[in-house]
Amino acid sequence: MKKNYLIIDCFVDEPACFGVPPFIAPYPRYVYGALVHAGADPAAITYITVDRLRGDGYRVTEKPDHVLLIGGAVVPGKYLGAKIGTVDEVQKIIACNRHLPFVLGGMIRFMLPPAENVTLLEHDIEAYAHGLHRGRPEDRASTVAEVAAWSVLGAPVVKQHPDHPVLVCEMETYRGCPRKAHCSFCSEGLVPFAGFRRVSDITAEVDALAGQGISRFRLGRQADILQYGTSFSGYRGGFPRPEPAAVGELFSELKTKKESGTITLLNIDNANPGTIVNFPEESAEILSRIAGAVTPGDTLALGIESVDEKVIAANSLKVTAPGALEAVRIINETCGARVEGIPVLLPGINLVHGLRGEEMKTFEKNYRWLASVLEQGLLVRRINIRRALPFPGTALHAHPQAIPEKTRLRFEYYRDRIRHDIDIPMLKKIYPAGTVLRDVRVLDRREGYSLGKQVASYSITVKIAGELEVKSFNDAVITGHQERSLTGLTLPVDVNGLSRAGLESIPGIGKKRAADIILARPFTGPEKARAALAGVDEGILKHIVAR
Repeated sequence: MKKNYLIIDCFVDEPACFGVPPFIAPYPRYVYGALVHAGADPAAITYITVDRLRGDGYRVTEKPDHVLLIGGAVVPGKYLGAKIGTVDEVQKIIACNRHLPFVLGGMIRFMLPPAENVTLLEHDIEAYAHGLHRGRPEDRASTVAEVAAWSVLGAPVVKQHPDHPVLVCEMETYRGCPRKAHCSFCSEGLVPFAGFRRVSDITAEVDALAGQGISRFRLGRQADILQYGTSFSGYRGGFPRPEPAAVGELFSELKTKKESGTITLLNIDNANPGTIVNFPEESAEILSRIAGAVTPGDTLALGIESVDEKVIAANSLKVTAPGALEAVRIINETCGARVEGIPVLLPGINLVHGLRGEEMKTFEKNYRWLASVLEQGLLVRRINIRRALPFPGTALHAHPQAIPEKTRLRFEYYRDRIRHDIDIPMLKKIYPAGTVLRDVRVLDRREGYSLGKQVASYSITVKIAGELEVKSFNDAVITGHQERSLTGLTLPVDVNGLSRAGLESIPGIGKKRAADIILARPFTGPEKARAALAGVDEGILKHIVAR
C-alpha cells in the first residue's frame, strides 16, 4: 500500500546548524532521502514550511499517513524576512491536526511534552523515517554511510521550498563537539560524535544539490570547522590537534567547484577559539586554506561567551580574555585581506548572558575586552549578544543561574553601550562609505525605505532609501552606519531622480541642502552634480551620476 508523507520544516537555529530562510538545514533533505532510499515514492513525499501553515491557521490540508516535523530554536535570534517555528506554534500544529500521527525531530523534540498523536525522538528523525517506511521504525542515530546516501537522494526536496532556488544549503561535516569538556549551556555537547563525513560524500551532495538548481552553500553543521578530519592523536588544553591536510583537501575540492561555477557562494560557520589558541600554527595554515576558497565577506563565528574568569571556569568555556584576543588577531592577520573592498573572512563574536558565575562586573569586562579589540585595530564582523537558553540535558539546565533584576538591567546597559560604542565604529571600518555590496535582496518594504540583505552567512542589513520590490536584487553603495546595520542607495545613484529621503541619507546633506538640490535639478552633467554635492565623501561621490 502506497504511503504518503508530509515533511514540515519549522526551521532550526542550533549551535551548529542553521535552517532559517534563506538557509535550509540538512535535516529535511536527509528525511526525504531516507524515505526514498527505503522505497517511498518521491511523488508521495510533500515538503512544506511553517510559513505555509501560518497562512492556513496551522491546519494541514494534505492527507498524509505520517507527518515528520523538524524544528526548534535552541539559539534565540531575530530574523529579517523569516520567523522560526516556536514551541507554541508546534503545539498548535499538533493540536489542530489531532487526527494525524506526528514524528518530531530536531532539538525541539526535547522541549515538548508527550502527546497522544506524537512520537518524540531521542535520536535522528531521518533514521526513524527510513525504518518507518519499511515497517520497522527505530529511534536511533544515523550512520555516516547512511547520511552519505540520504543527503544525495534528498537533494530534490529543495525544489519544494518556497524560496527555491534562492537558498543557502547548510552542509554537515560532522556532528558533536571534539572537545573533551563541553560548555555548560550548549546542546552540541549532547550529540555523540559519529565520525567525519568523507570529502567525496560532501562534494557528491554539492553536485546533487547543484543538479536541483542550488549554487549557494555553507559548511555550518559542525561545532568547529578547524577540527574537521582530526585524528584525535594529541590534545592540548582539552582540544585535539587539528589536521591542516584534511581541512585543506575539503576546501581544495570546494574551491575547484567554485571556480567552475558550480558554487556561486561558499560560506563557513563555527570555529572554536580554543583550537586557534592551543594550536596557532596549524590553525593559521587551515585558516589560510579556507580564506582562499570562501566567498569574500564571510564570517567565522567564535563562541567566546564571556571573558570573565569566574564565568569561564564555572561554565567550561574555551578561552581566557587574552586567548580570545589572540584568536581574533590570528584570523584578522590570516584572512582579513580585502577583495573588492570587502574583508575576505573576519571573526564573529558570540557573547552569552545568564551563565553561572555571572556578576554585575561581568558585562563591564566583556565591554572593555571588545573595546580593546577595536582599539588595537582588529576587525569583528558581528557581535551577537544573547541570553542563555538552558537546554535539557546540559549542566546549565540542571543548575540554572538565577538572574537578579539588577543584573539584567546591568546587562542591558552594557549591551546598549556595545551596540553604540563598538558596533558602529567597527562597521565604519569594515564597510567605509562608498563600499559597494552586490546583490542585496530586499526582504521588507516600509514607508519610504526598504530593508535588504545579501544572500549569505551573517549578512548585514542594509536600509535603502526608496520602496523597492520585495525579493528583488539590487547593488547598493553604503552611505551610513547604524547599530548592526548600514544605510545605502541603489546603484547607479542618479542625483536627478533621487528622492528627498535618499538625498538626506547621504552624509553631509541635511534637509535644507536636499531641498536646495531638488530645486536646482536637473543637473546636465556629472561636473555640475559633483559641484552641487561638494563636501560629500569621495567614496560615495564617485558613484553618483546625473541622467
